[in-house]
Amino acid sequence: MPVARALPPDAPHIYGIHTWGAGANGLLSGKTGWSVELTHTVPVFFDLTHAQGQSIVNEGFTLMLRIDYDPFTGQTLPKTPAQVTSYAAGCAAIATDFRDICSHYIIGNEYNASFGGTVTAAQAEAAYRAARSAILGVQPEAIVIVGAVAPYNATLSGSGPYPSNRPWLNYFHELVHRLGGDAGAFAIHAYGGRGGDTDPRDDNDMGFAVYEDWMEIIESHPGAAARPVYLTEMNHAVDGGPGGFPANSYDAGFIQRCFEEIAAWNAARPHNIRAACWFAYANGGFPGYNISTNSQMAQDFRDATQNTNYIGWDTTAVDAEAWTLYR
Repeated sequence: MPVARALPPDAPHIYGIHTWGAGANGLLSGKTGWSVELTHTVPVFFDLTHAQGQSIVNEGFTLMLRIDYDPFTGQTLPKTPAQVTSYAAGCAAIATDFRDICSHYIIGNEYNASFGGTVTAAQAEAAYRAARSAILGVQPEAIVIVGAVAPYNATLSGSGPYPSNRPWLNYFHELVHRLGGDAGAFAIHAYGGRGGDTDPRDDNDMGFAVYEDWMEIIESHPGAAARPVYLTEMNHAVDGGPGGFPANSYDAGFIQRCFEEIAAWNAARPHNIRAACWFAYANGGFPGYNISTNSQMAQDFRDATQNTNYIGWDTTAVDAEAWTLYR
């Protein structure tokens, strides 16, 4: 039987990035952080290596490894039973490789959208259950996270109480209620800046404030409401442009205001958001979104970590022993 391993404690701070690169630890100002990285069960050349993961951990980040299915077909999750079996085996192999440096695995990404594979809520449930079982079989201490649903995307809907013009919310509602307390944790995405808006703190559900809807849905199921939540992608660019560039330029202070908003949520409510990860730090496919090539973004992130102390510990876990039950 696999034995639970002792790993470094999770970062207590919410500060995070998506797609690490050299120099990323300079953003943390000595604090802890999170880094969301990508691999596939059908391998591709840009998958995270163990050596890269070790560098990320060495720099003070808690690694969150997203496991997608097949980059060549655009499916971030499998659909058929045979694909699910293959995917689960691949997840177990990846966890076996990374279990000395990682305990957080995200299953798929924006799979409700056409660019994520157009995977139904029932198919996503089956893929998640198989992947979680396989990962826990080799790493029992792992937190296996339900991958984020694409906001503002009408490709698929689901059964839920939301208006028909919010199909992404109904999709997530169905998925959450299918999984309930069998989910280890949830990832969510939130993007701001619609139409060039400079402040995510005043957004509605068609902007950054969609995170509130995701939380409302998670908390509508008593089992799911006890699970950790991670904001694994956020940025100023709900309006995308061509060539991996946003339609609107970055406005000074936007990153700081995102962190402030999530910290305010955590201060006011018992079910906290553990991490808030900016997309991206050094993602080659999205050059216009990267902190590494935008000095204003980098300065705003550093100002946040230097001047605030935003904690993401989920206060529904009253002590460390209770927290382990959420894994």
